[in-house]
Amino acid sequence: MTRSFAGFEVEEVHGTPLLWRRDQRCKTFRISLLLQRPMGAGQAARALLPLLLQHGSEQHQGRPALARARERLFGAGGGTGCGRHGESTVLSFAADAVAGEFLPQRPDQFTAVRDLLQELLLRPRFRDARAGAELFARERSQALAAARAVWDDKAHYARQRAVAAACAGEPYGVPDHGGEAAIAALLPHQPAAMLDDALHDGRRLLLMSGVLPDDPAAAIAPLLAALPRGSAASNGAAPVPPMAPAARPVGRTVEYAPMQQAKLVLVFRMPRPVAPGALHALQIALSLWGGGAHSRLFQEVRERRSLCYYAAAGGDADKGLCMVQVGCDAEQVEAVTAATLEQLAAVAGGDCSDAELATAVATCQGPFRSLDDSPAGRLAYTAEQWLRGFDETPAQRVAGLGAVARDAVTAAAASIALDHEYRLLPAPTAAAEAQR
Repeated sequence: MTRSFAGFEVEEVHGTPLLWRRDQRCKTFRISLLLQRPMGAGQAARALLPLLLQHGSEQHQGRPALARARERLFGAGGGTGCGRHGESTVLSFAADAVAGEFLPQRPDQFTAVRDLLQELLLRPRFRDARAGAELFARERSQALAAARAVWDDKAHYARQRAVAAACAGEPYGVPDHGGEAAIAALLPHQPAAMLDDALHDGRRLLLMSGVLPDDPAAAIAPLLAALPRGSAASNGAAPVPPMAPAARPVGRTVEYAPMQQAKLVLVFRMPRPVAPGALHALQIALSLWGGGAHSRLFQEVRERRSLCYYAAAGGDADKGLCMVQVGCDAEQVEAVTAATLEQLAAVAGGDCSDAELATAVATCQGPFRSLDDSPAGRLAYTAEQWLRGFDETPAQRVAGLGAVARDAVTAAAASIALDHEYRLLPAPTAAAEAQR
């Protein structure tokens, strides 16, 4: 028996929710398997998995062999990702290809791509005793180099350090890559252990869209039947809500780097939306405050007052966190901070014109109007909706954004409170390197 969610049909297949949707426009199909686990000490090992899995499987040993296997399937593609949702890690395994009915001899592309995905997932090459140690050493070295290279991108570095400072003691404070120390301390067996952990105990979700077989559930069932069976509680239970500290004095962290201008990151806390309408209002409030060239931060702080060369606000609603990132002269940091809070108060007080509000609404609606043109984007959106528990199609999101009342926007802005101020200030090279 099927039901619908966010425009997809929903069925239970071997204990896994399957969401599928037919779409003939691109003449392709896409499969995406998600495994969700709480964030924790294994983040560095989980983050290494996409790098290790690109080296193929027992049958297709190495990246060239894997590329040839996909070429034989008329340019099939795929990939592995390690992301986050709230304070959980989400491992994603995707595969896509042209549907067989549009190819000569009408090959069974779906079964072939499904089996290749299963091979990569359950028999990855990095588990091989001979190849695994070499692959692990190489990819860990490159992951460590990439983590250290964040220092060279001062905006990225400032954001990472601001989150770590504001969320100290919270799982969210751990960087996506797990942290330099954790990467350096990784042992060869740990990525495989984290993959096993996700396969056995991860909360599962499988999504498919495009030109699908007549019976999508039966077609994908062999893959889901092959996955290890964990506890019923772990496979179906949503993760615990993210940590949300009680109101506290605003924290401040000051660091130095060899550069000419300062980076300022203001970290705000806000309530996690519990219904689509609350998310819509929050999205519009953030857009109105600092979501682009139409926003108050751009128009007032950057343009009219010339206090900075960029300023933008963005939020992670699933964590209940918002960040304003600013680039400015060091002597303007205090003025920028004051002006940023002033503009938030203006939005919360309803001090914006109907034209400003309409522009913010239209800006928020724009990406969802064309979402169905991207199979990967549509699957990602639907997965996010499922993890969040909001049953809303892109068209419904567009309509919901358009129906938000001014009072809801001002209330959303009023719920945002400054939690931590992070400053990365210019300093002589020697002093900055000594601190690092």
